[in-house]
Amino acid sequence: MKGRYQDENLKWIPLLIIAIYLFPYLLKNATFSYKYYLYILNMAGIYIILTVGLDLLSGFTGLMSLGHAAFLAIGAYTSAILVDQVGIPFELSLIITPIIVGLFGFVIGFPALRIEGMYLGLTTMGFGFIVKRLIIALREWTGGAGGLQVSKASFFGMTIKNDWDNYFLIYTFVILAVIIARRIVQSKLGRAFMAIRDSEQAAQASGVHLAKYKMMSFFISGMFAGFAGVLFAHTSHFISTDHFDILLSIFFIVMVLVGGIGSIYGAVLGTLFIVLMENLFIPIFEDGMAQVVHLEAGEFQVFIFGLIMLLFIIFQPQGLYGMWLKMRIYWKLF
Repeated sequence: MKGRYQDENLKWIPLLIIAIYLFPYLLKNATFSYKYYLYILNMAGIYIILTVGLDLLSGFTGLMSLGHAAFLAIGAYTSAILVDQVGIPFELSLIITPIIVGLFGFVIGFPALRIEGMYLGLTTMGFGFIVKRLIIALREWTGGAGGLQVSKASFFGMTIKNDWDNYFLIYTFVILAVIIARRIVQSKLGRAFMAIRDSEQAAQASGVHLAKYKMMSFFISGMFAGFAGVLFAHTSHFISTDHFDILLSIFFIVMVLVGGIGSIYGAVLGTLFIVLMENLFIPIFEDGMAQVVHLEAGEFQVFIFGLIMLLFIIFQPQGLYGMWLKMRIYWKLF
């Protein structure tokens, strides 16, 4: 039975998909610096794939993770090594890498069988530090702290030469990721995830195997992060440990919370909001405001994101998507 805020009309989805594919053409005609904006949108699309998977884990299953930047790093380095050093085609890396990262997620899911909440978050955070040290230690393949150059992607004979080509590739996978995530949520698997989130005791009494579904949640979330890592590596063309610090994992949590935790569309909206804030709006005010509050530029950015998350938790806990649903209900009543 659908809740009040789940009464969705999906007739607008085809129009939105058309708008997504037409947007680069509008952007190209509207501004000379469209290449910069395309790159930002590409990174937002990559992060959307990851946060959709994170929402399945944290929003629908109720399991905390502060290590998704590490999953992204494993996906990026694995794909770079497989494609550039082993010689595996990029298309095959899109299949192999998410499975490898999913298996890492499956292993990290073991602590979730014993601990939860903040303690699970700290465990996944520790996993992030371990991955960073392993990348540095395995410098023969990863380049260590100096980073690693990554080749351009080649998809079924077509080389992805620039951000223009990359946009259509990334957002095709974004659409597929959202569709798959929604299908998971509406399936028996998704209902088991939500039962665990709401009450583990009640879920177990209803016949839900807690260990099985918790491990599956980490595996699926890891696969989404691994897929995003593949696209990240071949979009950035250079990866290093600096790209995957703990702050990035916190940003992913902020994206999910701001968009509306427990909502696939909320993860999309929250990611777009935070990425656009970080790259377009905050730099406009950063120099002046950072001096007023006596913070360095990077610290000012963290301060703003912390303030945004606090305000959303207090005044709009259902996030941007929940705000949109409320506005639509009020409009219908009006």
